[in-house]
Amino acid sequence: MSIPASVAVVTLVYVVAALIARTVPLANLPTLVLAASFPYVPLAALCAAILSALCRRKLLAAVSVLLLTISVAIQVPWQELSRTSGSGAPSTELRVLSSNIRKGEAHTAAFVGLAVASADIITMSELTAEAAARFRDGGLRKTFPYSILVPRPGAGGMGLWSRYPLTALTPSRYGSNFIAARVRVPGVRDDPLVASVHLVSPLAGGANTFTEWHRQIRAARSEFADWARTAGPAAVIIAGDFNATPDMRQFRDLLDVGYRDAVAQTRVGFSPTYSPHPAIPPVITIDHVLTRNSVAESIRTVDIPGSDHRALLATVAVPSQ
Repeated sequence: MSIPASVAVVTLVYVVAALIARTVPLANLPTLVLAASFPYVPLAALCAAILSALCRRKLLAAVSVLLLTISVAIQVPWQELSRTSGSGAPSTELRVLSSNIRKGEAHTAAFVGLAVASADIITMSELTAEAAARFRDGGLRKTFPYSILVPRPGAGGMGLWSRYPLTALTPSRYGSNFIAARVRVPGVRDDPLVASVHLVSPLAGGANTFTEWHRQIRAARSEFADWARTAGPAAVIIAGDFNATPDMRQFRDLLDVGYRDAVAQTRVGFSPTYSPHPAIPPVITIDHVLTRNSVAESIRTVDIPGSDHRALLATVAVPSQ
């Protein structure tokens, strides 16, 4: 077998492995990596098809085309064809800014400027006490006078800031990585429930923390179901760093109680938010905005100086009645 044909075979083995990993609940780090890389699978299958054609390997080319078709069919509905239309009922727009501020290192002036110009609600991950003081002193409190802040050293802190009055929910019984509150939005009868979420990375600090990630994903699913029951007919908006991509079965299971991912709703396509190294652009989508009883009208990623995550800026239509 020629080198190009061998490369095509190896590539197709990867494609098949990634397809399987995307389908099943992830049980270990190798399958997690395969699932996370799935947005790039169609490109790999296309390369295998080209190599197979150049080598005149008809069977290999046919398999490559089949796998290319399957992978594109999986990706396109999630990224491009699942736009949700509004109900036509009266609604109020709520602008949400969600950002992992990298252990408090996000540039204060840049972040505050973006928030003041573009947001009504802010969810924050990795909030330290020093960062909370900088943001308050930098003008965030003036525009967002209502807040629930749980600053901690390192990556454990959380924050929720609002232009509108907040009523904090009882602290989560599932862990310290959830903050939720009801928001009194003018013109909205049922107070929306807004939550800030930060789930542990499966490779936190370079260590294998897959077991803890797995536990927190299960906890998040239970918490999201509780929030849905608590909110009743009111809108629910959950935003933050999930450390999970849409191609991971566990993440998709989080949507089972009536949630939709804002990227899928708005049909903006592949929107990576995280880079493992400053020299590499964002390559995976692990930050999300989820909605229930409401519709995401737009969402975009925004670079935040000092952070290794792109922030998400979403506009959500919350029913007024």
